[in-house]
Amino acid sequence: MNLKQDLSEIVGVEHISDDPEVLEKYSKDFSFVQPRRPSIVAHPKNAEEIQKIVRYANTNSIAVTPRSSAIGFYGAGIPSQGGIIIDCSRMNKILEIDPRNKKVKVEPGVTYAQVQEELAKHGMYVANPLLPHKAKSVLTSTMEREPILITKSEYSEVFLTSEVVLPTGDMYWTGTALGKGMKGQNFPDALIPGTRLWLGAQGTLGIMTWANLKAEHLPLLDKLFFIPISKAEQIAEPVYAIQRKMLGNECFVLNALNLAMIISEKWPDEFNALRDSLPPYTIILCLSGLNRLPEEMVGYQEEALMDLAKDLHFDVKATVGGVAGLDATILKMLRKPWQKDIYWKHQYKGACHDVFFHTTMDRVHEFTTMMGELAAVHGYPTRDIGVYVQPLERARAAFCQFGFHCDPSNTRETAVVRKLFLEASQRAINMGGFFTTPYGPWADMVYSRTAQYTAVLKIVKSAYDPNNVMNPGKLCF
Repeated sequence: MNLKQDLSEIVGVEHISDDPEVLEKYSKDFSFVQPRRPSIVAHPKNAEEIQKIVRYANTNSIAVTPRSSAIGFYGAGIPSQGGIIIDCSRMNKILEIDPRNKKVKVEPGVTYAQVQEELAKHGMYVANPLLPHKAKSVLTSTMEREPILITKSEYSEVFLTSEVVLPTGDMYWTGTALGKGMKGQNFPDALIPGTRLWLGAQGTLGIMTWANLKAEHLPLLDKLFFIPISKAEQIAEPVYAIQRKMLGNECFVLNALNLAMIISEKWPDEFNALRDSLPPYTIILCLSGLNRLPEEMVGYQEEALMDLAKDLHFDVKATVGGVAGLDATILKMLRKPWQKDIYWKHQYKGACHDVFFHTTMDRVHEFTTMMGELAAVHGYPTRDIGVYVQPLERARAAFCQFGFHCDPSNTRETAVVRKLFLEASQRAINMGGFFTTPYGPWADMVYSRTAQYTAVLKIVKSAYDPNNVMNPGKLCF
């Protein structure tokens, strides 16, 4: 067996690399997951080439790790057992935009920057997470169930139907795309239970070659409001009240550190000044009007918001921290990826390690207190913890993200953050934090507590991947 020669016959010699510098790049990301080099990297151009590579890997018992984003934060694309990296970045076509049915069909290499720019020409966008990296694959993001900024339940399922190369090399279609003569079609309820099997699977159950994603019409009118909060325990009440009234589209919470990192233009002076002047926490709410009576829609929502503020004694402001034009600044970013070369989370110290999980809004302050106390024990400044809270499904649940920043060139500082990251993760799980995507060291923490679920996962993995070639070492293996 000559791995390089055999794969070059499938994808072409110019799309194969075993150069040590290239392999080193693929051996790690921004996470604490142990680096490991692959043997080779292949860049297929279509599903047929992926099928051939996967079948070759099965025949020769070679591990395969799929990747589509040029950036990684959690270790899911690091090959646990070396082998072949299938980099799908060449598959970067937007195959179809269907405004009538509000969908966009993309290949795995399509990034947020690419899809949002193209959809904007049609007055549309894909509901996105908080400022995703511009090189992030939009398909991968939706598969990883990254929370979107819009809290309405009807917006929450972005992923619709897809085409999958299974770990055996066979083809499969999810949702209504499985129906004969209906490939690529979808209905409002197209995300059927069979589709969910692949979401959050970290590339262990197959490789998506295209997917239909839900697209939304851009609002004709937006009005942004800021609600300053002095203590974490005061966040839940206004968020619950706003969501019960079904006010607004985007709604999320940032602490002073995160908001300062996002809006600062001049480093470090402006950042330091902003961090000191901004409130400890800020609820950011966007009231939007669509194509029917947008002014009236925003008007009655604003009136209801002001009534809530009066009844519950919270402030609603046009800005916070005395920042002029803050609403316009945030609105320019809201439905786009991060535009600058240095990612916003890395501007402060160069690296950020996030602990994130689901809980309920009324428990957010418990986790915030725990994170602060634990940071103090490790000698880590509590003001250097980034906090982002995303209400989900009209605040029925909440996504909590705590970011620990460090200078990657400072070994002592990195070691402190590594210990803090691991212990904070363990504590959060012990407190009932629900880790929906168990990346890296979280896998053992999660699966050791869910024996029955883990047993079922092993059965499913064995059924779909009998030779255990697809991203082995992830999930419970």
